[in-house]
Amino acid sequence: MKKQRVIAAIDFGTHGTGFAWTTINERHENPKRRHISVRTRWKDHPSPYPKNLSALLLNSQGQVVAWGYEARRRWARISARGDEGYQYINGFKMSLASEDNQATEEIPGGKYAPERSRELVTAILSNIYQIAIEEISKSGFVPEEIRWCLTVPAIWNDYQKQLMREAAISAGLPEDTKRLQLVIEPEAAAYDARVSGVRTVHASGRRPSLMSRGSRFLVADCGGGTVDITAYRTDSMNRLEEIGREYGGKYGSEYVNQAFLEKVLSVRFGSYDVIDRILSEAPASLLDLLDSWEKEKVSITDLQDDDIYLPLPAAVYKLLGEEARRSLSECQGGITDFIVVKSSEAKEVFDVVIPGILALVDRQLEEMRRQRRNGSGRELVILVGGFGNSPYLQERLQNHLADRADVLVPPQPEVAVLRGAVHYLYDPQTKSRRTKFTYGCGTSADFVTGVDPEDYKITLPGGREKCRDRFSRFVFSGQSVRVDELVTHQYSPLYADQATVTFKLYTSVAASPRYVTDAGCLKVGEVEVDLSEVMDLPLDRRSIVLAMSFGDVQIEVTATVKETGKMVKSHVDFSPVE
Repeated sequence: MKKQRVIAAIDFGTHGTGFAWTTINERHENPKRRHISVRTRWKDHPSPYPKNLSALLLNSQGQVVAWGYEARRRWARISARGDEGYQYINGFKMSLASEDNQATEEIPGGKYAPERSRELVTAILSNIYQIAIEEISKSGFVPEEIRWCLTVPAIWNDYQKQLMREAAISAGLPEDTKRLQLVIEPEAAAYDARVSGVRTVHASGRRPSLMSRGSRFLVADCGGGTVDITAYRTDSMNRLEEIGREYGGKYGSEYVNQAFLEKVLSVRFGSYDVIDRILSEAPASLLDLLDSWEKEKVSITDLQDDDIYLPLPAAVYKLLGEEARRSLSECQGGITDFIVVKSSEAKEVFDVVIPGILALVDRQLEEMRRQRRNGSGRELVILVGGFGNSPYLQERLQNHLADRADVLVPPQPEVAVLRGAVHYLYDPQTKSRRTKFTYGCGTSADFVTGVDPEDYKITLPGGREKCRDRFSRFVFSGQSVRVDELVTHQYSPLYADQATVTFKLYTSVAASPRYVTDAGCLKVGEVEVDLSEVMDLPLDRRSIVLAMSFGDVQIEVTATVKETGKMVKSHVDFSPVE
């Protein structure tokens, strides 16, 4: 493998996607002296911004003809001409994170099947990868000298992480795990906050050092789709220990925009059916209206009393029928050339997600309290992500926490994850992480009469009785696992002709389930071990040592024949949780 000379990170988000990079050299060994280049120029976007839109324009054959702001501009022209067969899509990252009981109404882009969403994600990653390669190559580096990382939400499960990695490889990124790593978004933000410094919401001038021994802080990554929350402690060697649990949900800013459509526009027009018609006949004009809302919502504060005036695009007004125009006029005292949003309505729109975010923070603070070794104390909450820029969110959070915690915001919170991902990949300083679930595999064990169900009994050749579907635990939920720690168990094939052994992987919220069929146990994947090369050994000498790593972002599995010490081929494949 060619020597790595460049670190590059891609932050693929629900609303926007960006990349950043740095070079590996002696000066950059000090993270505070590390210069990170963040791409801020994008085609068809007039002003510098660290993210391009996570959006695609597809033709009638489903082929990508443009992405990002260019896709948005071309879509506006196509809509104005009335051309048919084209499709503008965004928000599809949320299709990888389906939830059965989410509190918010799903955004349109979050309704694709996971496999289709992976194809769309691949298209975005392919474009950002090519732009990154082109920019880095101008400095004299070749693709083989680049080590990459890709950000993922903390709340994603193993299957969703696997889909993202597969999409990245399909987009052209390296398959080698040493050259392509995943990084947890709030963890990346923690790296950035430790390096770049933080400021209090109320500008008191306090700048606590997050690198001080024993410092503890909660990270709330509030993006376009998800809100991810976890917590860390700095140990005596300046390494990060995860002390929180990975809590989160679909409470991002895109759901605020969806609430604006439902709670403001549909009321003004008298029905959501009118919005559906506009989406069908003048979608680009509705996007223009949403852009106006987007610009205004980032300045809304908790104390704001003034109404917000959003220009109503002419194309939207033309599509309003007589009843919708009458409804608009009656709602706004005769004003029909603007959408007038009362301050109380704006806050009501935000309150679709704010209570959920506050509840997540409370839950994490309670977890931190249980983990605290030195009694009570005031905690630190680091607010990052594009939505973290919202003054209203900042103020509501600080007021809610009162004397329990200080809310701190790093410089440019919208790029904290992106910059932090570069810092993480350059010099990983994470010591340990906590497991989200209890993990184990389905195996057989000696049958215990009077304890195990009779219908679980297996009688082997020779008469030995085994119990099927036993849960063989590797780690329990919430366990702190070092990033380099391997958990090993030894297993033996049951039958002489077994050339392969398939271990089914399960998760559970219980600490020690006895059977994989117990309530709360979910099958999440399989590990296949190839024993074809050791079939010449007697059955009792084919024991397998299965080693699993849970401290990294993705679970890794290795299998070794105990008798020979030879590592045999194994492959882990995660599946959707049903």
